[in-house]
Amino acid sequence: MKSHLGQDSRIHDRHSYSVVAAEYYDAELHPTCADFRLASKVFLERLFGKEKIVGRVADIGCGRSLLREMISPTSRFELVLVDDSDEMLAHNGPNTFEVRKTDVEAMPFGDCEFEWVFAILGDPYNISQAWKNINRALRYGGRCVFIIPSFVWAREFRKKGSHERPGFARFVMAGGAELFLPSLIYSPSQQRTLIENAGLRANAMDHVLVDDVPCVRSRKISEFLSGGDPIIDIYRAEKFQ
Repeated sequence: MKSHLGQDSRIHDRHSYSVVAAEYYDAELHPTCADFRLASKVFLERLFGKEKIVGRVADIGCGRSLLREMISPTSRFELVLVDDSDEMLAHNGPNTFEVRKTDVEAMPFGDCEFEWVFAILGDPYNISQAWKNINRALRYGGRCVFIIPSFVWAREFRKKGSHERPGFARFVMAGGAELFLPSLIYSPSQQRTLIENAGLRANAMDHVLVDDVPCVRSRKISEFLSGGDPIIDIYRAEKFQ
């Protein structure tokens, strides 16, 4: 639809990450996405090096799943890929994993089924109903790892970037079109409230810092954050009742 932001601007609803799927993982076209993905991989490598990830694991809003890269010959978990976009799911190619084409905001993706739920860059669906569906999908004692771009970055970048909109990520496509897609990033206290209102226990918060990432490509990050600032926030939650 046309918006007041300009003739070539479009604002899309929560289902519309399909419209950027063809070029989303092109690091030259979208270096900010690439930096957040690399930071997420840094965290996952830490996590998998410290903790035993076993049982059934859901990767929700998976796109090109980073959890696939964590699988080794000694892995003891069963991966289920969940996304509502055929175009995003197609980035995983032919594989032997179970795939569920499900909108995690609108409908359940499991029922007391998973030991782990991962949401890697889950800011597009960081809403109450998605968290309730995460709660429903987890077994008792199950855990959720929810990764989003850092609140520090969102606060600094989106308030100073003259072309930005709160609650949206701006994509400039290869052909020049400008798209605004949902990206919901809250303060730590607001995020904990969102998690706990869904019936989960928010039991830890972690970060990956700019200095932890081997290379930052995006000026949207390097010009707004220093080396000691978090590039991503990671929330850990548990189903306790």
